[in-house]
Amino acid sequence: MSYRIRFHPAVADNLDAITRWLIDYAGPQSAARRLDEVEATISSLADLPHKGSRRDEIAPGLRAIPAGRKAVTAFSVDDDAREVHIHAVTYAGADWIRRSKARGR
Repeated sequence: MSYRIRFHPAVADNLDAITRWLIDYAGPQSAARRLDEVEATISSLADLPHKGSRRDEIAPGLRAIPAGRKAVTAFSVDDDAREVHIHAVTYAGADWIRRSKARGR
């Protein structure tokens, strides 16, 4: 049985900012490909929620995984509720640690 993916409300802002940056930097086709990579990585967590590196030194239960070439997704897993909580998605060196801490992780 798959886990449900839940997003922190600020993740939509993360993805919008990444989209704008990629379009400006590399064009719309490249941006679409990179965002597809990020989306595929996040979607894969429904079936493999415990992949990625545990980052308990940042926050208990926090995990991080590369999402595409330059993105990082920070998340936690609630096995009892069978949910993956996406706390932050960053790109090109943005501070996912600070964002995760600020969002309750």
